[in-house]
Amino acid sequence: METFRSSKYSKSIVFTLILIIIALASVFLIAKLAGSPEFNAATIESLDQKKDTVLKASLSAAAASTALTLIPGDTAMPIANEIAQLSTYFIFILGAILLEKMLITVIGHVVFTYIIPFACVLGIIFIYSHQEIFRSMAIKLAIFGVVLYLAIPASIGVSEKIYESYESSVNQVIETVEDNNTYIEDKKEELNAEDKNWFNKIGDYLSDLTSGVGDSINGMIKKGEESLSSFMDFIAVLIVTSCVIPIVVIIIFSWIIKIFFGFDSGVAFKSFSVKRK
Repeated sequence: METFRSSKYSKSIVFTLILIIIALASVFLIAKLAGSPEFNAATIESLDQKKDTVLKASLSAAAASTALTLIPGDTAMPIANEIAQLSTYFIFILGAILLEKMLITVIGHVVFTYIIPFACVLGIIFIYSHQEIFRSMAIKLAIFGVVLYLAIPASIGVSEKIYESYESSVNQVIETVEDNNTYIEDKKEELNAEDKNWFNKIGDYLSDLTSGVGDSINGMIKKGEESLSSFMDFIAVLIVTSCVIPIVVIIIFSWIIKIFFGFDSGVAFKSFSVKRK
């Protein structure tokens, strides 16, 4: 009987030391590595490039809206207003990108500085208290921490891979809009050079669509419509890759965890369970 108790006590000490080592390694080694910018440099650089692309597109949208408002008459105003309203979507996308950038470094620090050590503490409490609630909480909290740390980088990684397949088309959108803006500016300069009083005569010009001025204005409006359509495609791609895909990946992770860890998670400390008399 004494030998059994001594063996059980020694096993408790060993498991306690293991949990203490895991907690210390998590706080002083893994947390610093997982939360360092250098460790996540590739992902951060990719997110910065996407942010720069969104900022460039936002500036192009502002320029396109301004150029369209300067077209004589009110024919281009609806298009200009629609493009101006896209700024809300650009802000939303930028916020999502910045959130991903913060999470990629913060999550690792939080998980390995707080969640994993706390799970180890709960495990130690269970070893000496033999209360099932501490065993269950320790294992589930550790699983939650690891899954949380893996889910965020995985979701961002998947979204980045999908974005890479559309990156050329995204860049093409910006080039198209800039070309359209240049076309509109050039046409306005041509009209100004032809007739300094063209603004006063715009009603006559628009009534005669076969005139050179009418054709120029129609051409500028068509370029504005093309820019609006390009921006809509651009925003759709960015919303899917920056917002929808990360959320879907996290949901899939949660579903997988529910399937594989739906059983009793206290197996690791089962040997320490004793029946109270």
